[in-house]
Amino acid sequence: MDDGLREGRAVMNQEDFDEKYGYHPPISTTCHRAKKAARKCIDPCTSGRKFLKAVTGCVPILEWLPKYNFKGYLVRDIIGGLTTGIMHVPQGIAYSVLSGVAPVYGLYSSFFPVLFYMIFGTSRHTSIVVALMSGIANEQIMSKYVTTTNSTMNATEDTTLTPIQVASTLTFALGMIQFATGLLRLEFLTDYFSDQLVAGFTTGAACHVFTAQLDDIFGLTVPKVSGPGYIFRVSLITSVVFDISQFTEIDFQRIYDIIIRIPHANVCTVITSAIGIAFLYVGKDFISPFVNKRSPVKIPIPYELILVGSFVLIMFAAISYLLNLNERYGMIIVGDIPAGVPEPQLPNISILSDCLIGAAGIAAVTIAVHISMAKMLAKKMKYKIDARQELYALGLSAMLGGLFPIYPVSTALGRTMVNVESGSKTQLSSLFSCLLLLTIILWLGPLLETLPMWVWFIAFISTVAISVVEGLAISIAVALLTIIFRSQWPKSATLARIPDTNDFKDPRKYTAALPCPNICIFRFDSALLFVNAERFKRSITEAMSVWELDSNVVANNGNPPDKNYLIIDCSCIAFIDYTGATALKEVANDARSRHVELFLAATTANVRQSLEVSGFFSTVSKKYFFPTISDAFHFATANR
Repeated sequence: MDDGLREGRAVMNQEDFDEKYGYHPPISTTCHRAKKAARKCIDPCTSGRKFLKAVTGCVPILEWLPKYNFKGYLVRDIIGGLTTGIMHVPQGIAYSVLSGVAPVYGLYSSFFPVLFYMIFGTSRHTSIVVALMSGIANEQIMSKYVTTTNSTMNATEDTTLTPIQVASTLTFALGMIQFATGLLRLEFLTDYFSDQLVAGFTTGAACHVFTAQLDDIFGLTVPKVSGPGYIFRVSLITSVVFDISQFTEIDFQRIYDIIIRIPHANVCTVITSAIGIAFLYVGKDFISPFVNKRSPVKIPIPYELILVGSFVLIMFAAISYLLNLNERYGMIIVGDIPAGVPEPQLPNISILSDCLIGAAGIAAVTIAVHISMAKMLAKKMKYKIDARQELYALGLSAMLGGLFPIYPVSTALGRTMVNVESGSKTQLSSLFSCLLLLTIILWLGPLLETLPMWVWFIAFISTVAISVVEGLAISIAVALLTIIFRSQWPKSATLARIPDTNDFKDPRKYTAALPCPNICIFRFDSALLFVNAERFKRSITEAMSVWELDSNVVANNGNPPDKNYLIIDCSCIAFIDYTGATALKEVANDARSRHVELFLAATTANVRQSLEVSGFFSTVSKKYFFPTISDAFHFATANR
């Protein structure tokens, strides 16, 4: 059995194995890659079928719409679209106010990008809304060009450059970055956004969103603040110590600031807020489950959200109008919402460079959240998405949307889940959502002018998360650090053979594995790079020292009684750089000084090619490379 392999072939080294089975080395020259890229570009034009496939790949709606299952999907998509559309109204207004533009622009932002994404996107369920983090970028650009501060809710602008012009140009710039990310094939970067990273990031972001809205639900006027730790940071101590005269002007921040102002809360706003929250709570946790238990048709979310959305919005807008809550009790209302669709116009090119800088951070966040959400839903619903096409879809939606007065958009996590739970099956649900919004934009917009501001907060808070640049940056940094640490301090093991098999396992985990006195088998569980090359050498030195001591392979006079072999299992070494190859040379020379012959087993073709480029074969001959550990082990056993 030791003279051959249990697989039924003779023992071979890597060269013999490659020659017998027709190995072709990989071609990776620049010319070859250029030809391959050119063929890929020309290939769609070689036949009508390939051209049609390329077109449907760029415009996915042309592929899935002709195959649409009207009988099975249409009713569900209508329900899901109308349900999501109802949420678009208060949340669109909410996000626009939070981002610093007039409420009507939130409706536009919930209409145009959604319509464009339906055409170009591959995710069947994602829903997008105004990106909150873009408000900061908008303010920074405005402060550079405008010296006066203008109200974004009701006041007119005194300058030629208005906040919505900045917003639409920022949207266009965001689309350019997202589209360029797809062109540069950078979608692989989204693989670094693990489920744990996204979950922790969005939960933390939800805390920022919640605290940002506490002042509105109590009807308080609290200065908006930002920066790291703004939720908990209080400047009381430092202000008192350095300037006691400014105690009354201290800029208390967020939670503390809200707590000390609660006695001044607007009673009418608090009461109506409590009624709205109670209504939502009873509807979600009691009415819907009660109805669904006794209904033969299970429609959990549509019933609840249509009831809450239509009843709360229409009823309280009417009450606010009839009772004149704005003037009588000082309750903040949404304000002017004009009817009609805006005309498209080109973005302001003069500020495009500044907008590109501001859009870079927004692009990172929106791409991270959108791709993560799309992948999660695709896995849950058992369909596939194209990450690169998603980048194109985001970019085109933003660039085409930037021709209208809208704000940068991002995936709304909570509303996307509502879309899923409402029963939506395809992006056609977005069409019905947009039709509802179009009706409001054209005819019903003015009816929402007296809507109390707390209503959009209640609808808004149902979206459990939105991203912030700082949180995402920290999350990504932590994720990258874990990858770096795992690469820099990988695990390794000395292997032994399980008798009567060709399996080699760690004897610390498998008691049946028995070491061979003259053969040391070492496995390194990582790519061999400059960051772990020293650890690789140190680990092998330690393994060989223990092996020599345990096996007593060296006689007292220093002459080995038999030939000794070091077999490195390279199956886990997917990549090796120049420093790693140099470290491997040093290991080979060190082994030779110990009268130990080095064999490399299960190396990939790419690793062997990298070793050849680095000149490694001048140190270790190709005949000492083996396709499997078994080949190397049996060869060493036969030549002891």
